[in-house]
Amino acid sequence: MLADFTINIHEARKPLAVQVKVHDSTAALRAAAARYTNRSNRESKGINNSSDFSETLGVCHRFHMAKNPLCAIVRLAPPHIGAGVMAHEMGHAAVWMWEIHNTFDRKVPLTCANDEWFCWVLGELVSKTTDKLYQDGVYK
Repeated sequence: MLADFTINIHEARKPLAVQVKVHDSTAALRAAAARYTNRSNRESKGINNSSDFSETLGVCHRFHMAKNPLCAIVRLAPPHIGAGVMAHEMGHAAVWMWEIHNTFDRKVPLTCANDEWFCWVLGELVSKTTDKLYQDGVYK
């Protein structure tokens, strides 16, 4: 594992967080994603959520647990750890955070009229992840 850290977002109605795991290789990322999905399937009592990760370059596992701010795991791996893939996966996490954040308002759709919170969260996720990847030596 090249890096494993958590990004916390405190501006929501309740704190939310994303764990970022940078695997040694794309093969390691795909294997970890499959293990995670298989474990989740067992825990979901037979619901089939299996996915084929053979083409996966990055992944965002989304979940929500009461009283736990962690709501997603983003998996990345070289050579696909640049701004494009990382921002793409953080976009998935930010959309999920939007949905969690707005469940109190009965699933408010994301539009240009109300996207400021979403854009701020996405920017924070990408910025903090980039900073941490430099600190951990993943980015040179």
